[in-house]
Amino acid sequence: MKSSGLLKRSHIRKMFPVRDAASHKGLNGKVLIVGGSIEYYGAPLLSALGSLYAGADLVHLFVPESNFDVTRSLYPDFIVKKFPGHYLTHTGVREILEFSTTCDSILIGPGMYDREVTVRAILELIEALRIPTVLDSTAIDVLKHVKEVPLSQPIVVCPHKNEFENLTLKEVKNLNDTEELVKFIRTIATEMKINILFKNPQDIIASPEGEIRFNKTGNAGLTVGGSGDVLAGVITSLIAQGATPYEACQIAAFVVGYTGDYLYKQKDYCFSATDLALEIPFTIRHILQ
Repeated sequence: MKSSGLLKRSHIRKMFPVRDAASHKGLNGKVLIVGGSIEYYGAPLLSALGSLYAGADLVHLFVPESNFDVTRSLYPDFIVKKFPGHYLTHTGVREILEFSTTCDSILIGPGMYDREVTVRAILELIEALRIPTVLDSTAIDVLKHVKEVPLSQPIVVCPHKNEFENLTLKEVKNLNDTEELVKFIRTIATEMKINILFKNPQDIIASPEGEIRFNKTGNAGLTVGGSGDVLAGVITSLIAQGATPYEACQIAAFVVGYTGDYLYKQKDYCFSATDLALEIPFTIRHILQ
């Protein structure tokens, strides 16, 4: 069995990317987020907030043209581009791939609708990308259709229970205890050669080499819609800043949970995903002190 253990502040301080005081714009992470649909325009914005407030220099969004105006009007800090239509299809893939060569990491999935044409487009994307790729929501399930692993780039997935069951075609509730669940998650991570952040009351984080970490920060307030989008954005940001994908999953799980615990003290369970994203810089500062 590879090394395992519970994450602590001391672990996060050691792993967190260190910024060069002499660096300039763009050297501390260029993030690309592909998401949205006519039904869900907010999710990629929440991911973008997570990326920005976890420290990325530049955050780019590719969204459907039907979401374009609302997306670019919300926040002046984001650089927004569009692909044709109400949801991602093959038509938008080429431009996204070309632009991805200028970025350090990419997140695919927040707010995407589960249509067959979108699934095919996501598959086309992830099989052609060459930068670290974070998959969330609909994009996680697309991995089932990948013909050959490992892919050319590091892959991260951050599923909740239902998304993990859809990916693996196995009901998690049928696993008898935590040890059996951990063993199963490790098996999937090593066989598919992916990093997994399994969102749970105790998060389980697995590397492609079979390493396991646990995170206990966080509370039931993080069930609020959009918190997973923020988490995915934080992971993508940390990778862009130089953390390994496995380190980024650990840091993001701890930081987002820690932020949720702070917000609970201030607002009980009555906080939003936007609250979560906006508070992240303050908790990062506190963790790193």
